[in-house]
Amino acid sequence: MDWREWKPLYLEIVKEMGYSIEQDFSSAQLLNKLLSGRAITLDELRKKVCDRTTAVVFGAGPSLTLDISNFIDSKLLNDVVVIVADGASKAFLERGLRVDIVVTDLDGGDEVLIEASKNCLAMVVHSHGDNIHRIERLVPLLHKKILGTTQCKPFGFLYNFGGFTDGDRAVFLADTLGFEKIILAGMDFGEEVGEYSKNTKEADDEWLKAKKKKLSLGKKLLELYASKSSRKLYNATSRGEEIRGFIKASFKEIAQMLG
Repeated sequence: MDWREWKPLYLEIVKEMGYSIEQDFSSAQLLNKLLSGRAITLDELRKKVCDRTTAVVFGAGPSLTLDISNFIDSKLLNDVVVIVADGASKAFLERGLRVDIVVTDLDGGDEVLIEASKNCLAMVVHSHGDNIHRIERLVPLLHKKILGTTQCKPFGFLYNFGGFTDGDRAVFLADTLGFEKIILAGMDFGEEVGEYSKNTKEADDEWLKAKKKKLSLGKKLLELYASKSSRKLYNATSRGEEIRGFIKASFKEIAQMLG
């Protein structure tokens, strides 16, 4: 998705979520400045993954732990590129599993992201108005070269290939990198808010409301993407709801389909 396609969607999101375009731009300016001498280009990242045609994108939903186990059992691990959204990195690190690309707005935990950055191919760091301080603090501590992204019009070292949450943005990245087959896992758009409420003694109503909106927008963007995509799209999230345009199947079923 290029800027012309993304701009009207971005303006709708800004209106829906009450975001500041000016703060988004300020965040982008800071990230762009910090990437001088540290940026990796999309073409460079493509070359690092061009020997594989399938990407598995892991979100950080409640199904993540089970989905990782099913992924390992399917024997797909060595044949795909593993792209994880932010906090999902922790579950992979705890199992000593390879992560190829981390897509993050830097709220997945400082230590986790710094550790993940040591061995991955690239960190894809997103700028928006609410993470300026995290960008300032964390970007200098990350080990690998960084592909920077922004919500607003791209400039300098920054890209905008579409997407709002880390999970759906990771899918847009996978498409931009040219993967023929994209598999979702850990994408519980309907369950994640409920899981948060259940496990938090004093859930903040405003936070929950905003989180629900974000997840709804993320799912909507994936369905919009699927409606226009020619890729082979699968959803292996064990407890997740249907995402239109993605074939719902287990990792073992997908492995058989892929031959």
